[in-house]
Amino acid sequence: SERIRARQRDTLHAQNTSPIREMIVKNVQFKWGKEIYAVDVDTSLPGSHLKTQLFSLTSVPPDRIKIMGLKGGKTINDETDLTQCGLEELVKKGKKLLVMGSAREVEKAPENEIQFVEDLPESEQYGAELGERFRPGLQNLGNTCYMNSCVQCLSHVGELVECLETFEEDTTNNGGGGASTSENDGGAPDAAANSAGSTALAKAARDLFVELKTSKSMVMPLRFLMVLRQVFPQFAGRDERSGVWMQQDAEECWSSIVNSLARACPKVKDIFGITLETELKCEATGETRSEVDTVNYLKCNISIDVNHLADGFRLQLNETREIGNNVFEGHAKISKLPSHLVAQIARMYYKVDIQQKAKILRAVTFANTLDVYEFCSDEYKKVLDKGRKLRAKAIEMNVDEVFGDSSDPDAYITGHYELVSVLTHKGRSADSGHYTAWAKNFITDEKTKKPVDSWTLFDDETPHAKKEEDILALKGGGDHHMAYMLVYRALYAKEPIDVNDESGAKPME
Repeated sequence: SERIRARQRDTLHAQNTSPIREMIVKNVQFKWGKEIYAVDVDTSLPGSHLKTQLFSLTSVPPDRIKIMGLKGGKTINDETDLTQCGLEELVKKGKKLLVMGSAREVEKAPENEIQFVEDLPESEQYGAELGERFRPGLQNLGNTCYMNSCVQCLSHVGELVECLETFEEDTTNNGGGGASTSENDGGAPDAAANSAGSTALAKAARDLFVELKTSKSMVMPLRFLMVLRQVFPQFAGRDERSGVWMQQDAEECWSSIVNSLARACPKVKDIFGITLETELKCEATGETRSEVDTVNYLKCNISIDVNHLADGFRLQLNETREIGNNVFEGHAKISKLPSHLVAQIARMYYKVDIQQKAKILRAVTFANTLDVYEFCSDEYKKVLDKGRKLRAKAIEMNVDEVFGDSSDPDAYITGHYELVSVLTHKGRSADSGHYTAWAKNFITDEKTKKPVDSWTLFDDETPHAKKEEDILALKGGGDHHMAYMLVYRALYAKEPIDVNDESGAKPME
């Protein structure tokens, strides 16, 4: 623009003419929509100045303005030399230039005073940072942290929430969803087999999950608690002396809730159910036994040799069992995996001398990801191999779009899982101490498009911001909160979409 101005000044000086008289073209007609504007154009200035003039008249931002109607179909951009646009001739002929572009809305002053996150009360700051992803805490209704922690972890299982949202009462069910008879059923009483009780709990859970999803403040889970105690009376116990509600074991509460939901809504089995095939043999008699069972979590037993989650799985799956007068030994293998795998670190055991559940404080490490391939049967490994090859290829090619999920009929399960929530306990006994829930927030950075390291600690009513390093520190080994139950979400893979592929290939069943 400076070169244009210099050239124009040199020309004017050579012609000994007046710059003001010659450089202003008056009454140039511009048509914008139904409006017509007469503008005095200073041709000594570049096109950007003309666009600024038009902006003041039309409210169309300069970068949106397009001027049409010049000879030869030329347009005026920011650097256009206006002396070469024939504006004088257009004025003489009475022609108009056409202005294209939409006006920017006039910004309104905010109705409410702007509040900054750091000026909010501490209890509200974290919610403001998470925005729509914020989830409120649950009010403690008298030693109900065990239930609150279970509910928070379950509410972060998206498939369970969706399953209950579409849940409809099946009056012909009568408990027909079936109950696992495995050892981690939580010792459900006869009331759990009652179809009406299971349905009532499913409805209460559905409504509570919706409230947790939509509320911006603390939620009171009174209805859910009342139904839980009605269906499972063991959670309605009070201290004989004080009359205070008794603390309960969160694992027992978890199992009771999940088994009851599965009776009312059989799809829950696909979310948590793990099918185990056990082969046992008695060396003394040569007798063999085969068993197939479905459990809702994989137990991690603890011994002096267990340091990592996988060590505890191996210990649990290798069995020694007395049947009658004979001793059977063998091992169990996974023959079907769920979309969400729950691991229970068996920290609690019944101590005879004190007649209550004691706690094993030993540190057991776990990772943000979990691979259970080694614990699967040879036959089921063949099912997993396809997805594992696709996933490995996708990681190598950095092609995220080939990762599917459980709702995708073309997705293959891989045996790989990622951690989504943790239920922890602090204290020396399952029937005392304090339970909390830790859940992952699936947030993507808008600029980098990469996952953000964001977790939430739900300590009853109060949510706290946490990082992955805080989660991995929950391994135990002291009096700090330590992992008791871990919820992992399955990672799937699928074939890249090929528009030329007409084979119609489907994933393995």
